[in-house]
Amino acid sequence: MTNRLSVLILATMALMPMAPGQAADDPAAYTRPGENLALGKSYALQPAPGYSHCTDPGDTTQLTDGAYSDGYFWTQPSTVGWQNAKPAVVAIDLGSDQPIRGLSLRSAAGTAGVFWPVGIYVFTAGEDKVFHWAGDLVSLSEQHSSPPKDGYSTHRYWTDTLKTHGRYVTIAAVSEPYFFVDEIEVYAGEPAWTSTPLPGEPVNDVVAFMKRLSVKVSVERRITHDVNDLRALLQQTPIDEAVRTAIAGDLDSAALAITSLPVAYDEKFRAVLPLNEVHARVFCAQARLWSAVGAAPLLTWQSPLWDMIPLIGIPDSSAPAQISVWMMNNEYRAAAFNLSNATQAPMDLTLRFEGIPGSPMPSWITVHEAAWTDTKTLVPVVAALPEAKRDDNGYHIRVEPGLTRQVWMTFHPVDQPAAEHRGEIVVAQAGQEPLRVPLAVQVYPFRFPDQAKLHCGGWDYTDQPAMYGVTPENREPLIAHLRERFVDSPWGTSAVLPYGAYNAEGHMIEKPDTAHFDAWIDRWSGAAQYCVFAAVAEHLNSMPMGTAPFEQAAREWFTFWAGHIRVRGLKPEQFAVLVFDEPHAHEHDAVIKAWAAALRKAETGIRIWEDPTYADINGADPEMLALCDVLCPNLPLFVRGSEESRQRYIQERDAGRALEFYSCSGPMRLLDPYVYCRLQPWTCWEYKAGASYFWAFGDDGNGVSWNEYAAGRTAYTPVFLDATSVTAGKHMEAIREGIEDYEYLAILEEAIASASSRGVSAETIARAKELLVQGPARVRTVYTQDTDFWWKAECDRTVADAVRREILDMLVALDGAS
Repeated sequence: MTNRLSVLILATMALMPMAPGQAADDPAAYTRPGENLALGKSYALQPAPGYSHCTDPGDTTQLTDGAYSDGYFWTQPSTVGWQNAKPAVVAIDLGSDQPIRGLSLRSAAGTAGVFWPVGIYVFTAGEDKVFHWAGDLVSLSEQHSSPPKDGYSTHRYWTDTLKTHGRYVTIAAVSEPYFFVDEIEVYAGEPAWTSTPLPGEPVNDVVAFMKRLSVKVSVERRITHDVNDLRALLQQTPIDEAVRTAIAGDLDSAALAITSLPVAYDEKFRAVLPLNEVHARVFCAQARLWSAVGAAPLLTWQSPLWDMIPLIGIPDSSAPAQISVWMMNNEYRAAAFNLSNATQAPMDLTLRFEGIPGSPMPSWITVHEAAWTDTKTLVPVVAALPEAKRDDNGYHIRVEPGLTRQVWMTFHPVDQPAAEHRGEIVVAQAGQEPLRVPLAVQVYPFRFPDQAKLHCGGWDYTDQPAMYGVTPENREPLIAHLRERFVDSPWGTSAVLPYGAYNAEGHMIEKPDTAHFDAWIDRWSGAAQYCVFAAVAEHLNSMPMGTAPFEQAAREWFTFWAGHIRVRGLKPEQFAVLVFDEPHAHEHDAVIKAWAAALRKAETGIRIWEDPTYADINGADPEMLALCDVLCPNLPLFVRGSEESRQRYIQERDAGRALEFYSCSGPMRLLDPYVYCRLQPWTCWEYKAGASYFWAFGDDGNGVSWNEYAAGRTAYTPVFLDATSVTAGKHMEAIREGIEDYEYLAILEEAIASASSRGVSAETIARAKELLVQGPARVRTVYTQDTDFWWKAECDRTVADAVRREILDMLVALDGAS
């Protein structure tokens, strides 16, 4: 689902010119601490480079030819690029054993979903080809400089501190989903070094060694980054110089302690901040800085709900916490405030509610102790929402020194009186005067429906006991979690619809086994629709497409399953079959046409669902489009495409094909939960699309959501999975709120349609119609062809809730209640 699409998405962005002020280094000015031993030398690449905009036959010589790329890095043939390489390996043969002082590698990143490498691991070997680890070039290069945090740039990673030797130099880069390099240089050392044993641990399997090393290196780099960022903050913050010197000493001490950290981490390790005692010392230094600028020991403050919270920085004491929520009964809405600890000891706090129904611990409010977790690309986020522990005294919240704990609350009134409920959130600490956060929950006189109109799904593949991050132990909790978030369109694998057996003429002689299908349907009883990725080939069993036996067998296959669907008390129209995933060439269209034509002839009611990824859908085979019942383009690709392509989809929709949208960008943790997740349903509303999908609810990157350092590849799940449990995540909460936003628009539309017959004034109806048009337009001003979906991007994430409140007030007016 993700590989081809990410290439297409990146292709739409890759031709952007370099903006004024974007960083570019000058290879002519490089410091070279010795002769470049790699110049003109041969090398091997594993896997083969495959990024289409720069891959060419010259990839086999360009990395040691002495020539650097000029212009936008990954569109130049002189650049070598990989996608989803795990890792990207360059093995250079220097021809003979050579003393090695250092090396350099130039890369680029900072835009279009290209991130700087997490690690560039260097190994050397003599004639015996037994490799020894020489170091991580990313970490070693930080002694000189680091790549910029924001914006496109090239960057040269280099070191002159290796003091090793070898004939073979292997460089293995961990960088997802892309890695680009245009030149590698290896610098000569002292001749006497070749007579000494190779330093570093011997490595028999470079890839296996890297997996073991990845957590160690990521932990060290996380702490190093935070030390450096805090040093920079310390220098620019006006405080007493003696205090500044003391804090700087604390940071120096923590930095030195990094070298004594463990080499190996077990499977129980979680990348939850602080990572360890050394990391905690860094945040204690930050707490001292907060105290030095006059912060209270415990500070309550508030940031926009969906904004990213900075890990290093001074809490915004000018934004006092005050919670206001507007909603209907039976829906879910979130609110949050922040607690920052400026002392040198952890704070164990107790939280209670006063003055609202159900106090001190209302059953209709869930309190989450939002957690800091690090990501594979070393961008820390507050996205995990474990529920706070509670007892008879209240909810328990811990705030570590120098860290901000966000208290996230999910409000779900079911039968609360329609009124404004005012009270306080009381935050108590032993021996201290409690802090009080004002709380107002306005419950409007409407009830949110149990089932939303906009369908939602995410390739959960929970028909399987184990797939991606889904396990036998967490499968049922995941399904329950998804159902509570309006997911009504589960996805099954091709195992759901086996073929059975057929004779040479294509007649079914052995019925398919229905047990797997039945178990899946039972697991998702009551779903609005069921989606199946059939993953078909150009034949059914041994019968090739285009033959009479194939057509007969395909018709009987569809007919059998339509009959069994009816036996189960369901309608065939509730089932959508994805025949070929992400078609973007006419040979793909041909496969769809063959299978869809058979389905049409069978007249079963089962729908053909396709997700074309043509850059311009006008390039697709029109017969293929006509045979589809549902067209579901990738939404970012749809928005960034041409107006002609969008209009073609609209024409197909108006001709009777259902329009739906999906997104599959990643890594999910770095994407904006507001723009990427919550606003997708608003775009569905604009284009009259009936469903919203995300890749993929169970895809944790072949790792554990709580430790992305160890993930084998990019993670896409919007929740936090481990082997036995499911924890809420902000991105999934945003998906749910987006589904509810869509329902608000539908409710408003229905209220307008019946308003005249209920005696509502023409002036009120006119205002309601204007809101139905202008409200979504205001919300979607941040979702355009130029949208940056990354969470770190600046934008106003409050507009959707402002418009939602206007809709509630307008519904009151249309209802005659005001």
